[in-house]
Amino acid sequence: MSVSNLPVLNPFNWGFNGTIKHCVGENGTIELILKDNKEKTQFEDFVSQNVPTLKNGAHFKLNSLLFTGYLQTMYLATADFKREFPVFYGREIVKYSDNGVSTADWVMNSWKNEYEFNEKGKRFNWEKFEKDEKETHFDNWPRLHPRTRYLRENEIEEVHDDDRPLVVVLHGLAGGSHEPVIRSLTENLSRYGNGRFQVVVLNTRGCARSKITTRSLFTALHTGDIEEFVNANKKRHPDRKIYAVGFSFGGAMLANYLGKLGEDSPVSAAVALCSPWDMVSSTYKMTGDWWSKRLFSKSITHFLTRMVKVNMGELEVPEGTKPDHKPTVENPCYYTFTRSNLEKAKHFVSTVEFDNIYTAPSLGFSSAYDYYKEASPIYRLHNIKVPTLIINSKDDPVVGPESIPYTQARANPHVLLCETDLGGHLAYLDSENKPWATQQIATFFGKFDEYVR
Repeated sequence: MSVSNLPVLNPFNWGFNGTIKHCVGENGTIELILKDNKEKTQFEDFVSQNVPTLKNGAHFKLNSLLFTGYLQTMYLATADFKREFPVFYGREIVKYSDNGVSTADWVMNSWKNEYEFNEKGKRFNWEKFEKDEKETHFDNWPRLHPRTRYLRENEIEEVHDDDRPLVVVLHGLAGGSHEPVIRSLTENLSRYGNGRFQVVVLNTRGCARSKITTRSLFTALHTGDIEEFVNANKKRHPDRKIYAVGFSFGGAMLANYLGKLGEDSPVSAAVALCSPWDMVSSTYKMTGDWWSKRLFSKSITHFLTRMVKVNMGELEVPEGTKPDHKPTVENPCYYTFTRSNLEKAKHFVSTVEFDNIYTAPSLGFSSAYDYYKEASPIYRLHNIKVPTLIINSKDDPVVGPESIPYTQARANPHVLLCETDLGGHLAYLDSENKPWATQQIATFFGKFDEYVR
């Protein structure tokens, strides 16, 4: 595997006119049964006919000034998108069977009226929102991101009573509902078909200004929170359809969840955008590529370290602590969360260093790379049994082209891999700096829900 250590930018990977390329096995994709006429159509044909912007050979145009994957990704990460994609979220604290919690941010379109949102000026009644935010905020919990507040009990009941098709959104490693690309998708989804979908972002434990309340962190192998959340929502409304979409690391978690459950998953269709299918290969990209290492690796690692730091009240163990049982994925032991290790982590510049000291030993792995190998969704892709759209860019500076699962996608007819030559990591920013990919994902779910039985 060759990854350049030199600061070289390959001009053959530059451009702003992108192309879609399908990766499908010789036997094609599964047949979908349509609602009205009960005819059958192959998954690939359905996407090509109903989302023509994603058909094989389709072209798309991105911002001509952001002509490399590095520039696309940097702009998405650093530009000011505060006034763009103005989604209102109502936050629910989700409790799990192990007594841990995470948060679910529900898109609240009705709040645009309640808080007098002006679409043109992107302004709203901030004073009223701030008053409600203070009244609903939990003591000793972090301040939330803009346009986000906790739901009251009656509001939670209203959210739970909603029986529209549900789209569950899973964010990336250092993200949450507040990310511009996540807000872009949730805005597109919530507007689709005059409110066809209920939309929620499931924030992983400790992310998006959530607290960790038990000595337990998220990993790519721990998909139980996704499973419990999806099952709880399916149980409330057994006849509703549930869809799921994962961004980057969230896509890896989603794929591991779908691959684990196979035909038993209640998810009707899924999308994975810019996911690291082979986490070992993607780590080589992040640590070996001169630009990726300096532009992206350090910031992700600092986020993870900060998450540990602000939750040390729950995570910290005394110096010299030894595991009281053999750590495994099923029964972790978080014995390395000492103050001295936190001091070391403050100087880390790669996720490998973080996972070597925290994640790997907690799960019983000898190294970060052993954890990455076991956690790579490429080894569970074969058991995904729901229609799943995969979108990966060859110029992704975080995932890297060698992580794209060409062979595995061809072998699984439930999967349609759409390879793009441009787009960067999650970005796909067009001439208006709007993420092109999120528009396609919203259309895919909309058409799937409209036409597929």
